[in-house]
Parts: sequence; C-alpha cells; structure tokens
Amino acid sequence: MNDCATQRRPRVGVLTLGCKVNQYESARIADELWRQGLDVVSWQEPLDVCVINTCSVTHVAAAKSRQAIRRMKRRNPQMLLVVTGCGTAADGSAVAGLGEIDLLVANHEKDAAAERVLELLGRHDGYALPAPRAASCALPPGGRTRALLKVQDGCSHFCSYCIIPYTRGRPRSRSFAEVLEEARAIAAAGHREVVVTGICVGAYADQGRGLPDLLLALAQIAGIERVRLSSIEPTDVTDRLVDAFARQPKLCRHLHIPLQSGDDAVLRAMNRTYTAGQYVGMVAELRAALPGVAITTDLLVGFPGETEDQFRSTMAVAERCAFSRLHVFPFSPRDGTPAASMPAQVPAEEKDRRVRELVALGGHLARRFAEAHVGREVDVLVEGARTEPGWADGLTDTYLRVRFPTQRRLRGQIATVRVTGVADDGAVGEEVPA
Repeated sequence: MNDCATQRRPRVGVLTLGCKVNQYESARIADELWRQGLDVVSWQEPLDVCVINTCSVTHVAAAKSRQAIRRMKRRNPQMLLVVTGCGTAADGSAVAGLGEIDLLVANHEKDAAAERVLELLGRHDGYALPAPRAASCALPPGGRTRALLKVQDGCSHFCSYCIIPYTRGRPRSRSFAEVLEEARAIAAAGHREVVVTGICVGAYADQGRGLPDLLLALAQIAGIERVRLSSIEPTDVTDRLVDAFARQPKLCRHLHIPLQSGDDAVLRAMNRTYTAGQYVGMVAELRAALPGVAITTDLLVGFPGETEDQFRSTMAVAERCAFSRLHVFPFSPRDGTPAASMPAQVPAEEKDRRVRELVALGGHLARRFAEAHVGREVDVLVEGARTEPGWADGLTDTYLRVRFPTQRRLRGQIATVRVTGVADDGAVGEEVPA
C-alpha cells in the first residue's frame, strides 16, 4: 500500500498546557506521530489517542492539568489517554493516581513519548498501525508561521517560588550543529521566523559558543527572515548579546526580560540576583544600543511579605521602563519551593486587586507603544489564522500585532504596512504597495 494513500489511521491529538518549551515539545511529539502514520488532529476533535503535556509551574497550573486529564477522559471514555510533562515530576503521585490515564510518560522520557504511544496502540486489538509516511509526503497542514526552536533545557537559578529546576533539572544545551540542522528544516518547511526558546535560554553553551553565537548563525540560514528570542533572564543580557542584536537586523528588536518585582527586598526574598536599579539601568542601555527595541516582562505580585509600598515600587519601575507588554501573575504557593512556607502570605483578594492594577497599567503602556508606531511603515509577518475575511494580521519584529485590509493571500509572507491607528490588541494599518 502507498504510504500516502488515504486509509483509516488512528487519530491523535495533543493538548499542551504551559510554556513555549512545552509547546515545542508537543509539536515534536505530534510531528513524529504523524510521520509514523497516525492522523494528527486538534485535541478538540474525536480521538483515538490524546497526549496531554502537563504543566506544574504553580499549584493552579498543576490542578488545571489534572482537571484536563479527567475532562478529556469523560468526553471519550474509549480514548487512550497518554500523560507527560512537568506534572509527572512535581506532582508525580497525584497524577499517577488518576485512573483515567492509560500511559504515563515521565517528563525526562518525553523525547520517547511518540514511541511509547505507538507501543500502547500496538497492545490494543482495535488499532491497526499504518506504515510510516514516505518522506515525499507533505507535512500536515495548519502549522504556525513562526516556528519554535528549543535549544536548551533545565535551570539552576532556583528562584524561591519556582518548581522548574526540580522538574527540569540542571541546564543542558543541544549541540550547535543539531540546532542549525533543525533550523534549516524549519526554513525548508516555509517558516520565515524562528523563535529560539529554552527553560533558561541564556545558559546556552556548546564548545565555547554561547547564545549570541547561535543567534547570529541562525540568522545566516537561507529562508529565515527573523530570529526571535522567547525570554531571557536579566543577568544573561550581556554586552555580547546586545552587540549581536545591534549588528544583525534579522534578530527581532524584542526582548522579553522577566522583572518579577520592582522592590529590592522582594527580589532578595525571591532569590533574584539583581536589583531594581540594575534592571532599570539595563533597560536604558538596551534602548541606547537598540533604538526602537520593545521590552516585555513578567511581574509576580503578592509575594509573601510584599507590602503596599513595595507593590507601588513595582508599578513605578514598570512605568519607568515603559514596557510594551506586561505578563502579570499572582503569587501561587507551590509545594516543594521555599516561598510556599514563607510567613506573611498576602490575602487572595489583595493579590487580585494588585493584579488588576498592573493589568490596567499594562494596557496603558501597550496602547502608548502602539501609538508610537502611528504613521510609520512596518514589516508584518502575516499569520492570518484569526483574521476575518478581507483582513490580515500578524506581528512586527517588535511584537506589535497589526491588522490591515487586503484581498491578497499573505499568510506566511512579510508585508509592508503603514500604521494608521491603534486597536485593543495592537494596531491597524494599510498595506503599502510593493
């Protein structure tokens, strides 16, 4: 039988919770299952197998992962349910005790998840595994215009609120050659932008080469027009990294640098190894070296012992840094971390109020960032997945979402757009003729 012929293949979906690294790892699992002959569809469709990639960064995330497991099995009791991810490490006993699970793949064995799924299917009489797809078969439709590229795993910062170093282990990096090989495949598949990600991506190192070297090498690959860095710790924003961004225009002028708090005492309690003043100084240096750079951040409010004055310090630093986007999270005690047992836990209603204030500030800062683009011509990588008929939308290299009317099919292409106004989720504009 021809590998590409239509036949009844087991249908598999992958439900991902959590970070970009989880998203990348889920995509790798889905791609391998597709290559092995299975039909990969949305997890919301009728399935023979569902793979759930769990998150456990907070106790809320862990609870949502367990809820997703129960909910998926209730939707289709006959479906085989496979669970992997950080929840299998940080919440191993709680997850393993769920009777809905047919197969548990430990987080450190996630690379073998597709193989384990195939073995599970082979043990069930109701499934006939098809032959792997031929290399000439096209990849499944619906992929992103921006492709994630994981280059590193693990973390050794041990922030007092974070479980990730315990679930992901110590930092380890993929080889330079392996990363570049995957990036070439990404470009060959038609992706114009690659998003470099990892648990602590600034720790990337391979035979004397660090993250700046890797970013510059990725920018040299034919077909890749943009290289975006997903997130980097403040202490990893080095002179060499800034110089790489200044020299290579393909490196997106957007840096996501978690601040977490604008108060030094809170930062010390979090085991963050910088001060608010050092962070503000770093932002000023970045803006001087990279005109027009967009800086986004994470903020954690309601940390144990955080006073109203300390919260106000965070508000002041956020406004002073003029972030283009804020990701705001209330502190959530995580069993197994030092912060979970710290005294002076902030009441939930107080955390909620502080979150609302910071979210409101973030909306104001985002609008101000968008307004600064009005009248400018920007290059937009068109995504189009969420657009209405007659419209396209996508992102600039500074991570500004821009919508504009067009009758052309531009998905996956870079269009020049003149920004004419702002919108709730970014900006609007008009296409500039080539």
